[in-house]
Amino acid sequence: MKKDIKNIRKKIIYRCSYSGTKDTDLLYKKIFLEKLDNFTYSDLNQILDMFQNLSDPEIFTILINKKKPPTKFRKIFNKLINV
Repeated sequence: MKKDIKNIRKKIIYRCSYSGTKDTDLLYKKIFLEKLDNFTYSDLNQILDMFQNLSDPEIFTILINKKKPPTKFRKIFNKLINV
């Protein structure tokens, strides 16, 4: 399990560091990377699933409260913003 968590964290770190725009990279660093140790195994998997199903512009828009997250990801977005 520890190895899985380590691999998932590496994937999230990579994904957050190479989103394609500087603004998004900075926001991801603050929202995801600075809080990475606070997330459970389930949270980390939910974050990966979110990255696979939502585009960077969609995630960015949700994180800055311009759009509501899809129901499937509402719980993880609440954690991201409030952790």
